[in-house]
Amino acid sequence: MPLTELMNYFNDQLQQRAKAQSLPKTGFFKVKNNYWARFGNLILGSRLNPLLSLETKEQLGYDAELLIRTTTGNLLDIDSVFTSLDDREQVVHLDRLVRTLHSLNYLQQYDGRTDLLSLSVHPRHIISVATDHGKIFEKILSDCGLGPERVLLTTRLLDSASLPHFHNALGNYQRRGYLLGISLSRVDELDLLKRLNVSPYALVVDNRNIGAEVQQFAQHSQEAFTLLTRATIAAVSDDGDNNLQIPA
Repeated sequence: MPLTELMNYFNDQLQQRAKAQSLPKTGFFKVKNNYWARFGNLILGSRLNPLLSLETKEQLGYDAELLIRTTTGNLLDIDSVFTSLDDREQVVHLDRLVRTLHSLNYLQQYDGRTDLLSLSVHPRHIISVATDHGKIFEKILSDCGLGPERVLLTTRLLDSASLPHFHNALGNYQRRGYLLGISLSRVDELDLLKRLNVSPYALVVDNRNIGAEVQQFAQHSQEAFTLLTRATIAAVSDDGDNNLQIPA
């Protein structure tokens, strides 16, 4: 299915879901060579950065970064947006919307490649879904022509109290064939990882200052982790150059 038809198909589904669940107005739209999404008064975009081996710097795929702007022009970060949402259904809906948007942009820019697409799953999404994590998104990926074996789902751990829920959720993702990554920005998160009792495919280092500690952890672990880092590059513009502009 051509991507524009797929976008229209997703928009029909989004409208039905928004009416049924009283969700903010959402939908995808295309400006030149990029797909965008609306969630209430927010405009969402994708920036695809190289996903690199921490040790060799070899590029293994692309990591999707979210760009958010309000209709008044303010730039926001994803955590502040999720913190502002009180409704569980809105949290789940927004997180799936973002990952679907990234999938569309990946296919628009890199269709035909066979490397990894790294997509973040927000921790609030994980704790907001009771069971069957990954089931609905698996259907979305199938519609996009992407198998779960091509997708690295990354998340970060929150605290000790939520570890049992994360254990079940991440196990569900793995059983559906997704590759699993744990994002690390603090050394103390390694202790949570030890107690998670789930073996991720990759450890994604978000803070280069802890790279040595993560490498040491991996060397002393019985598990074989792939160590990854995200390379931040200039955004891709509507014309495919290096200056992405979020549309009004």
